[in-house]
Amino acid sequence: MTYSRDTTAISELTGQLVNTWSEEWRIETEARAILAMSKEQRDAFFNGRKDQDGKTIDRGVIGIRGLKAAEEIKAVCQKLQDIRATKRG
Repeated sequence: MTYSRDTTAISELTGQLVNTWSEEWRIETEARAILAMSKEQRDAFFNGRKDQDGKTIDRGVIGIRGLKAAEEIKAVCQKLQDIRATKRG
């Protein structure tokens, strides 16, 4: 027996079908996950975390991917927020 899976979804950013294995979809779902975080969680996600002794326990996006990548992710998050706000009216 063979099973088929639909590997497309409607992008909230574009309103178009996208392949769920694509980089475009990965970026969008990352933005969705970030927007679901609290402000404190987002700050730790981007900037990393230190323990009470000041030792880095998580480098965050800026430490791992760099500032440019963090700015690109934040721009996608802002675009998604703007789209959602427009839909709410």
